[in-house]
Formats: sequence, structure tokens, C-alpha cells
Amino acid sequence: MEIPDCFRGGSGVTREPAGGDRATASLPLFARLLNAARFSRSIAQGVLAADFVLYLRSLHWSGGEIGAVLAMSLVFSVFLTVAAGIPSDRYGRKPFVLAYDGLYVLACLAAIVSKSHGVLAAAAIVGGFGRGANGVAGPFGDIEKAWITQSPNARTWSHALNLNSTLGFLGMALGCASAALPGLFPRDAGGGLDYQLVFPIALTAAMVSFCCLAIAEDRHAEIVDAVPGRNEPEMRRLENRNLRRLSSVNMLNGMGIGLVGPLTSYWFAAKFGVGPKHIGPMMAAGFLLAAFSAHISAAFTVRFGLIPVIVGQRGAAVLALLALPFTSSLGAATTMYLLFNTLNRASNGPRATMTAALVRNRRRGLAGTISSVSRQIPQSLGPVLAGLMYDAGLFATPFLAAAAFHAGYLYLYYRHFGEHDPLRTEAKSATPWNPEPAYDPKN
Repeated sequence: MEIPDCFRGGSGVTREPAGGDRATASLPLFARLLNAARFSRSIAQGVLAADFVLYLRSLHWSGGEIGAVLAMSLVFSVFLTVAAGIPSDRYGRKPFVLAYDGLYVLACLAAIVSKSHGVLAAAAIVGGFGRGANGVAGPFGDIEKAWITQSPNARTWSHALNLNSTLGFLGMALGCASAALPGLFPRDAGGGLDYQLVFPIALTAAMVSFCCLAIAEDRHAEIVDAVPGRNEPEMRRLENRNLRRLSSVNMLNGMGIGLVGPLTSYWFAAKFGVGPKHIGPMMAAGFLLAAFSAHISAAFTVRFGLIPVIVGQRGAAVLALLALPFTSSLGAATTMYLLFNTLNRASNGPRATMTAALVRNRRRGLAGTISSVSRQIPQSLGPVLAGLMYDAGLFATPFLAAAAFHAGYLYLYYRHFGEHDPLRTEAKSATPWNPEPAYDPKN
């Protein structure tokens, strides 16, 4: 099967990164297939991130009801994350990620055939509709990242994760652009919009993602068996310390995300009276800019390291978030929204690399569980609180609270991990920040 060049991670030419270590631009086949799956899945998530909340609003759901469904979706996601993390370390990554895409396909089918409140709520909870997860595999997103880090060394899987993040943004941009279709085709003379147009798009993209995953090879057992004996108690002590620190910072990050992200389209519709013809292209532009900035961020991390790039980008994003609710015009609000999302999302690849470096591949399922649950529990509270605030006419409060949580997250992130940048310590193979021995992947 021939993979398009955009999923190869480069032209196939090997290049010398800063520091003299040789990085391979052409990724292993399984990594290219996982990148293709995320690209396609992100199209499905993008079109529903822009339109699903508007669809429910057109069916006369209140802000509190919409927020409650999004919150239940996050709670369901937490349950699956807890249930799958440790088993994925034992049985491998592929079954869980493949199961998620299968459930997403079924959820899209259910939303196509029924407008029932119960059916739509169930589909949203199972499929994570409206959350805009940038193409990650829902509750199994960290398991999917652990699958990608089966590449031979830190620089290779750092490159794979950065490209994976960039393709997720590109797919979200295409999906959000497609979300403008209901605004172009009103279903009746009264101006009602046919939001159900977006579900066949999501279904098709989800099926393509499922096929890519079905083909990709999972080498989890091979890697675990190849790991030589180490000082296991000491390694686990260091890894557990890193995970405790990560969970503490993720709680703040999760609350900040939950207060703003899921109900952004609702905020624009309620404050400025705009619909999908504006919101879809606006979100598409945000993801397109995020893809570009993520690509640039990858080059910066090679030169400056992960931590300076993460803290610098997200610090500037906090300033844009603070300004957003005080804008008086749609143009100014759109500009601040695009700036916030571009800077905030550009750090996704570096942060994924940082998280993967905290433990060995054999424990990345557990690490993903701890990381995701610590983020998703507070994140699940955010939409409910934000929906109630909007219903009460408090349109600035969710943004101010989110900015405070994001600022606290950045402070603790730098404090805990500022001295342990994996790209800067990769040469010290005995350190816990690069504990996995290299192996030769099959092509």
C-alpha cells in the first residue's frame, strides 16, 4: 500500500538535526498509517466540533443541557481510559484504538437515522461529539501515542508525534470548513439549517481511519520482550514521581480546557448571533494556523528544547484568552480566538513528546491513564459550569477562570519539568528521561 508523501514525515531524505544526532525523516510504515488515521479521524471530529452544539441548539436544547451531555461524554471517556490503560500495557495498543474508531462509526450512524434526544445524547457520549479532540482516539488517545512511540528512538518518535499533531490540526481545519455546508443549504423557507448534512462526512472519515488502523502493525510485545533487565525498583520510583507531577499539572489544564473549548461555538452564537457560515470557517482557520505553528514548533524544539517552546507559546495564548471576552466586535473576537488556539495547540506535539519520555514504553498505557484521568475529570466539570454561566449572562467569567487555570498549569509545568527536557538529555541514555533502548524497526 503506497502512503501519500504528506504522511511520510518528510521527503525520505535523512537530515542532521541540531546536536549532531541523525534523525530519519521517513517514518516506519505503522507510524505513517497511524498518522493517516489521525488525519482522517480529525476531519470527522472537526465537522462535529463546529456544528454539533449548534445542531442541538437548533433543536432547542438549553446551554445547561448541552453542557451536561458534553460533561457526561467526558465522564464516559474517563471510565474507558481507566479500564483500558493497564490492559493495553499487557495486550498491546491496537485493539483499543481500533475499538474506539468502531464505536465512532456506530455513533455517526445513530445520529444519521434519529433526532431523538436520547439517541443523540448517547451518540455524543460514546463518540465524543462536539469536543473537537484534534483527531486523537478519544479515551484511548494516549494509548495511540504509546503505539506511535514504538519508533526506534526519542528523536524519531518526537518527529512522529509532532507530525501526528500537525496532521490532526489540518484534518480539523478541513472538517471545520465542511461545517459551513448547513449554512449554505437551508432546509426550509424559514431559514432552518440542515445540520444533518455533516454526519455523513463524519461517518466517511471515521471509516477511513478505521481501515488505516486495521492495517497498521502493533509491535508492543516485541518491544517489551526486547527490553533488557534494569534496576526496576529505582526506575519505577523515578517514573512514579514524574507521573505524580504530571497529574497535578494536568488537573489545572483540564479545567481550563473544559471551561472554554466545548462551548466556543455557543458563545459566538449567543453573543454575536452568528451561525455555521462564520463559526465553521473561523474554526477551520484556527486549526490551519495551528497546523502551521505546530510545524514551526517542531523546528524550534530541536534548537531550543521542549520546555521553552511549550511555556512561551502557551504563555502568549493565556494573554489572548484574557482579551477574548472583552472584545466588542466579531472581528476582534475572531482574531483573539484564532491567536489563542494557534498558540495553545501548537504545543501539543512537544507536550506529547515530554509525556512519552516520562516512562518506558512498557508503562505508557498506565502513564496515559494517569495523565488522561487527571485532565478529564476536571475537564468534565467545565462545560457544565460554563453552560450555566452563559445561561446566567456571564459571558466573560468562563474565559477569565480558564486563563487563571492555564497560568497555574504553566507555572507548575516549568517548575516540575524545566530541568528535564528529554531532547536535551537524550545523549545520556542511562537517565530515566531516555530509558528505552533502541531497536531496529521493520519497514
